[in-house]
Amino acid sequence: MRKRERAFLKGTILAALLMSAAPALAEAPKLLGKFNDWTAYTYDSGKDRICYVMSEPKEQRPRGANRGDVFVMVTHRPGQNVRNEISMRAGYVFDEKSRPYSEIGSDNFQMFTGVNEGGEARHWAWLENSSDESRMVNAMKRGSDMIVKGTSNRGTLTTDTYSLSGVTAAIGKIDDACR
Repeated sequence: MRKRERAFLKGTILAALLMSAAPALAEAPKLLGKFNDWTAYTYDSGKDRICYVMSEPKEQRPRGANRGDVFVMVTHRPGQNVRNEISMRAGYVFDEKSRPYSEIGSDNFQMFTGVNEGGEARHWAWLENSSDESRMVNAMKRGSDMIVKGTSNRGTLTTDTYSLSGVTAAIGKIDDACR
């Protein structure tokens, strides 16, 4: 895994952990706003500031699959010169051969998993080519829904459908908060 991908992995997992650990922290993530199906947050300040938007799927298939938290995020970390990092938490450990991907209209985006990194990373996927991040954000802003598919370590193919209603306003909010 490349250095940038490792930094991305750590940053995205950090943002997710901040959200889940917020009650125990002295400074919790700050809600910037709810925009239809997307929510915008910021955490910390200065060079450590993180801004992110997130959403949960409107539909998960197969229904009844044993999964944990499932969501997608777009993250900015201006102190690290990072914008539009896209990640998704599958709610399960990915199969080591899983090649998750996202579809928005006719656009497809290949992802990679953190399964080889161990720990919490095994539940996450990111865009394979960081050069696709802005293109995917633009597709999200133009689209109406996004489909993410992946395979669990039990061999279950999952399909998560996200509404993109509100994503443009939510990303605009973090663009302003994390200049």
